[in-house]
Amino acid sequence: MTVFSRGQIYPLDYPKQDAAVADFLRSGGNRLLIALSGMTSAEEQSFRGGMITAGFKYLDGALLWLFRFYGKDGQPLFTFDAPFDARLIPTEELQLHNIDNVEQRLLIDLHAVDDNGILRAIRAVTMSQGMTLAFLSAVQEQLATTPGKREGEYRMKRWMQQQPDELANSIKMEALGR
Repeated sequence: MTVFSRGQIYPLDYPKQDAAVADFLRSGGNRLLIALSGMTSAEEQSFRGGMITAGFKYLDGALLWLFRFYGKDGQPLFTFDAPFDARLIPTEELQLHNIDNVEQRLLIDLHAVDDNGILRAIRAVTMSQGMTLAFLSAVQEQLATTPGKREGEYRMKRWMQQQPDELANSIKMEALGR
């Protein structure tokens, strides 16, 4: 069992550059890992208790999550993008939820790590019922799509060339629950 303690060295692998990793639908749960160099106290506070909105783009097997974090003043501080591909999760690790249950809300454990490998924020948030159903339905479709499908790769490449704020402004973003 892995123990996470704020202010301590993060016990798992994490990106060494600024990034977001949507490590969802795993047997250990749904983890959103944010790595941010030079994390300020305002950014840490945003991760620990500020408003977060999220949404995703899905087309042709390509799925890109977008997460926007807000400061105390209600203004956006930053937006992260995080590609997600359920086809890359080992079968024994993949935890698919029943999409017939329209009442469920996926729980996400947010972990924010600074450039020294210190866990600066940890919190749990939930997706709305509608977002949960939309995401799980997109995952079902993604799993039925051939990996490496040219259209999906092209879409992801195009999305990754755009600024996360621009992408987030082009989709429906919803507040994550506390």
